Amino acid sequence: MSKYKNKEIGKRGEKLAISYLKKRGYRILDKNFRCKIGEIDIVAENDGQIVFVEVKT
Repeated sequence: MSKYKNKEIGKRGEKLAISYLKKRGYRILDKNFRCKIGEIDIVAENDGQIVFVEVKT
């Protein structure tokens, strides 16, 4: 599979994960958060708890 196709599939998976979280009451705080030690796909919050989500497709 091409690198472009893999990236497209990954982005679709992230969109599905965001939709899933929102339907369950989570508020999306950030997407593709980057810092010096790496990257995380989704940062969300629900009832005062912050969750970090790494999406695998």
